[in-house]
Amino acid sequence: MKDFSVFKSLSILYAEDDLVIRESISRILNMFFKNVFVASNGNEALELYQNNKIDVLMLDYVMPNLDGYQTAKLIREFDKKIPIIIASAYTDKEKLLNAIELNLIKYLEKPILYDDLVKVFNSVVTHLEDNNLLFTKLTKDYYYFFTTKKIVTKEKEIILTKNEILFLELLLDKPNQLISKESIEENVFKESVDENTLRNLVYRLRKKMECDIIVTIKDLGYLIKMD
Repeated sequence: MKDFSVFKSLSILYAEDDLVIRESISRILNMFFKNVFVASNGNEALELYQNNKIDVLMLDYVMPNLDGYQTAKLIREFDKKIPIIIASAYTDKEKLLNAIELNLIKYLEKPILYDDLVKVFNSVVTHLEDNNLLFTKLTKDYYYFFTTKKIVTKEKEIILTKNEILFLELLLDKPNQLISKESIEENVFKESVDENTLRNLVYRLRKKMECDIIVTIKDLGYLIKMD
């Protein structure tokens, strides 16, 4: 059994058109993942994928507007490594053959059972490890590891405080997008703070990272510049 604690730093996108199934499976996913983004069709899923940092995809095959196969195929054009799970009540040969080209983690048969999800999650962790997807590249020489919560360079490991970790991961959830002061207060400090407290946090993190990828948007908030 793999260690699923890594999921607490990751986001999953789950698309399912059946409301009852969607709510039931979402509750389970929320037990494992940091963020669970939910869509009722492929078009919604694509929009969520484009506007958020998504680490794992779980898509129903049969959905209105854009089905799971078509959605996964479009996403595969941009991301060859993201783990994709497709769920379906159908197991006909044509659908299975179509899914092969998508390099899926698993073709999951419905109804989805908890034990089946756990088995799939084992495969997801293996895929993330094998494809070096448990860290993100900050700059040419700086990497952030979600498992150890450290910034790593060739020369050293940089230890971060709890608030520095929460702040950095909040920015990394939406790279190149403005994160408001209100969102930072809610997700990092859990309360309203004065401007100096926030500035000091950003100053300390910038100093540790020795690079200027955290950008201040005056009177609005911050963003992290990512390639």
